[in-house]
Amino acid sequence: MPFFPLSALAHSPLSNVSPGDGAKLEDAPTEISMVFKSPAKLIKLELLKEQVTTKKSLLGSLFGNDGGEVVPLPNAVLMEMSATHVIPLPEITSGGYQVKWRAMGEDGHVIKGDFVFTVDKD
Repeated sequence: MPFFPLSALAHSPLSNVSPGDGAKLEDAPTEISMVFKSPAKLIKLELLKEQVTTKKSLLGSLFGNDGGEVVPLPNAVLMEMSATHVIPLPEITSGGYQVKWRAMGEDGHVIKGDFVFTVDKD
């Protein structure tokens, strides 16, 4: 499954994430922390768990959701203007995860990116 590194545009870039991009964790995190260099409003946040199968669907490829199983996250964290966003996670199991996000800076520009981490409880 192809995961891509942390990316953001220059208007209000993401300066730090926890778990870190590419992190390999022995314990599952209980939250995601995202810190922007200037305040931003999260407008979309998605956590995907890597699928074990290598089979890709045509619809998933066309609509960009062939990256894994969606893990439900609380919507309450969206639409708040802040430099720091802390998102509580449900209990997650071992595997690879990708966080896809979209935010709007104070200047109205939309920025987006993603980062990955792996949980290996074994």
